[in-house]
Amino acid sequence: MIKIIIAASISSFLSGLFGVSWDSVDKKIDREYPGIEFISSAQLFQKYQDESAEIPLVIDVREADEFLISHLENAVNLETGELISRIVADKDAPIVVYCSVGYRSAGVAVELAELGYSNVVNLRHSLFEWANNDYPMVNGAGDTEKVHPFNDAWGVLVEKSRHLYPPR
Repeated sequence: MIKIIIAASISSFLSGLFGVSWDSVDKKIDREYPGIEFISSAQLFQKYQDESAEIPLVIDVREADEFLISHLENAVNLETGELISRIVADKDAPIVVYCSVGYRSAGVAVELAELGYSNVVNLRHSLFEWANNDYPMVNGAGDTEKVHPFNDAWGVLVEKSRHLYPPR
């Protein structure tokens, strides 16, 4: 997990200098985490809408302060594969992991695969695309349209009007 945090920090610094786009995020994920499976925001949203669909276990791997601003309905906040493995005994259970843009969750998807989980998918473009599509999000007070933008570099991928940092 430390490797992911360091890589994300360096990546955030460089993105601030050189810009960030969905294309650059996708290339970084594909290069560093080849072979992981994805589900799109539209596909997951459809599962939420279809009353007969099996809703997978949805896990938000962002930090707690990000999760408090907003998350998907019924999402569980667990930041690492190790923490997830303590909660989810069934290694064939359908699991969707997500973060802000899909990079941190891609790392967790790989970690879960290494732990023997066989049915894990990463939410493509994660919460930022979900928010930009105006799909529902919640927090402790109910429905929200706000998202923790992680930082200024990554925040360009989510509409500025949705940005909300926790109070200091």
